[in-house]
Amino acid sequence: MRKLLAGCLALCIPALLTAQTPADSISRTEAIDSVVVTARRPLMVYKQTGNIAVDIEQLKYAPLFAGEKDIFKFLQLLPGVSAGKDGMSGLLVRGGSNDQTLILYDDVPIYNQAHAYGILSIFSGETVQSAEVSKGFISPAYGSRLSALTQIRTREGDRLNHRQSLTVGTLSLAGTLDGPIKRDKGSYLISARYFFPEAVLAIADNDIRYGFNDITGKLTYDIHRNHTLSLGVYSGDDHMKNKEDHAENGFGWGNTTASLRLESRWNDNLRSSVVAYYTYLQNRQETEFKDDGFSNWGKTTFKTHEFGARMTFDQRLSRVWSLEYGATFSHQRFEPMHTKSIINGQHKDRGYSSELLVSGALFLNNRFQWGGWRADVGVRGAAYDNSEQTRYAVEPRAQLSYDFGRDNSVWLSGTINSQALVQFNRYYYSMPIDFWTPFRDGRLQHAWQVSLGGRAKLHENLTLSVEGYYKRMRNLPLIYDSDDFLLNNGGFIYGTGRAFGIEAMLQYQTERLSLTASYTYTDSRRRSDGVTYPFEYDVPHDFNAFVSYDVVKRPGRKHTFSLNVAWRSGLPYRLTNESYPDTDGNPIIGITAYPTMRMRNYFRADVSYNMERRKRNGVRNWQFSIINATWHKNPVSIYPYRGSYKATVLIPIMPSVSYTRTFGK
Repeated sequence: MRKLLAGCLALCIPALLTAQTPADSISRTEAIDSVVVTARRPLMVYKQTGNIAVDIEQLKYAPLFAGEKDIFKFLQLLPGVSAGKDGMSGLLVRGGSNDQTLILYDDVPIYNQAHAYGILSIFSGETVQSAEVSKGFISPAYGSRLSALTQIRTREGDRLNHRQSLTVGTLSLAGTLDGPIKRDKGSYLISARYFFPEAVLAIADNDIRYGFNDITGKLTYDIHRNHTLSLGVYSGDDHMKNKEDHAENGFGWGNTTASLRLESRWNDNLRSSVVAYYTYLQNRQETEFKDDGFSNWGKTTFKTHEFGARMTFDQRLSRVWSLEYGATFSHQRFEPMHTKSIINGQHKDRGYSSELLVSGALFLNNRFQWGGWRADVGVRGAAYDNSEQTRYAVEPRAQLSYDFGRDNSVWLSGTINSQALVQFNRYYYSMPIDFWTPFRDGRLQHAWQVSLGGRAKLHENLTLSVEGYYKRMRNLPLIYDSDDFLLNNGGFIYGTGRAFGIEAMLQYQTERLSLTASYTYTDSRRRSDGVTYPFEYDVPHDFNAFVSYDVVKRPGRKHTFSLNVAWRSGLPYRLTNESYPDTDGNPIIGITAYPTMRMRNYFRADVSYNMERRKRNGVRNWQFSIINATWHKNPVSIYPYRGSYKATVLIPIMPSVSYTRTFGK
């Protein structure tokens, strides 16, 4: 009898567990404290085939530059993405320059993403929720750049509990507060950073001052169960001063952004998002000279303003067909160079004329999904007006992919992009005093690209992704005289560009180990005035590897060792053997319009050790890092020195330590 009863229970209990739950019992739930997932996640996650997202959680294990968690350092590990020069926070994608990558921070365009002369990005690791890069197929909802789209999202504050965190780094101090405005209805987030070498230098009575600070804030509130309103703000500023006998020189730059977003869910098949934003970039140079009653003062500013709005609808029409459609609008004002000065008591005010650009676009994307197939077929129609001319661009885009299951897929895409903006770097080396202007002579920059890729699971824990691309560009301005360019007197010529390459990424995951290795072969050329030359950021071979291993992993405690290795070909450089004497008779070697040589190959290895421990009321984290642990001298620039060449090295070996204490659940 007992055996019969046990057999009945063995058969009945699984059936009861899989049976449908009565409607009156659906609302009964049980709360648990937490769920811990011990499996390591991959560092890079493919979303919609060619688009890649970064696992933000692993950012805390990456080697820190001066104690700062920098999401851009992770994005630069992607195949096909380069930082440019050593330590820079640029994103140069598939033969494009930094200004050809559209960087959106909560859907707000960012015109300068750099702190500390490009060494750090403005995006604090404490506030970033997600980061995604689109290199091949770009949704028709986004445009105005030739190469790529990077989307950074700020996380919301916790809706249930108040939390606080404090981070003390080698050179910076950061604090974050977040929590509910009204429980389960809304939240707040505020985070601030201060780069404190400025204070140390002031105490030491040093003649050089440098520092930066920034603040990020976000408010989110459900004004209705189907409508959520959020307000985001960011403000940051870098400043440097150098005092000499009777003179004081200064640089500075900063971003200010604000956005208001309304997310709506109208029914199960229709969602919408409406965003209004403002973004502002200002760069400045200031000089003052005083001597025996004689005084000169001058300040030069470069400003960029943009107001804009975006409306997007996502509608499911059937089981296999969805639409994404909407419109964008922006109004941009550029003040490329304006100088105020006082010379011998006389006030002077001069500068180049400000310029306007008004842009608008309509977009539509058809998304079809059936079985393992997915097809995106869309178009973006844009209009650009610079107060003198109006130009139109039609940008068809399409992608076809097939998912075999178990992380095996292939995809093919074709994209056409246009760009109405021109960025000019006043210095060949990395300096923040750059300016933006609208298109000239009625010519928009254009690019088309095709790419073919696939992803295969080679083993239970091992995946390989490979993608090849070919890209053509035209109407690329090469500016050789900034004054003539800003006065509309020429000063530039148009050129073309082409790039092709193969990108591969290998990822291996176990419970304790995470490994990501990427390799890119690329060939990027430009042609201007009948001359074909390598693009100034052309890197034929680029290898990156990031590995992290949990040395200690038990409940409430984890120690993680991380290693980041980068090797790539040297960058092209513009120097000539011709020289001329300066006022002291020393030779000055000229800079040519086109690259004539390459720097030596680049290599850097960074290591870190992270110690995380859960406390009764939060988490404590120590991290020790060594940037450029092998002390490899990677040149950033080359300059003439006593009839020969000498290189500037920006990042020597650089140890750092960071302490983070988080309070709250």
